Amino acid sequence: MAKKSKIIAHLPSEVDLSRRTAKNALIVDVNLSGAKKGSLHIAQGSIEWSPAYNDVNTHRLGWPKFIEMLEGTMPVRRSKR
Repeated sequence: MAKKSKIIAHLPSEVDLSRRTAKNALIVDVNLSGAKKGSLHIAQGSIEWSPAYNDVNTHRLGWPKFIEMLEGTMPVRRSKR
């Protein structure tokens, strides 16, 4: 039986990540098999992962480090055109 996943994005009426206020972060809640795993906060200066079990200690990366992490460790898969 396949696991069910549910991704919920909290979008304000307009997403402008160029301002430096908490209201302008894009928040994506990640639920797998009915249980919340955490929240992904996407903002102008960084991306943060807040685990559901510990939202005090978030994992924060600036965009250059995040891109470096993805390009350095993630397997590459060609997309269909």
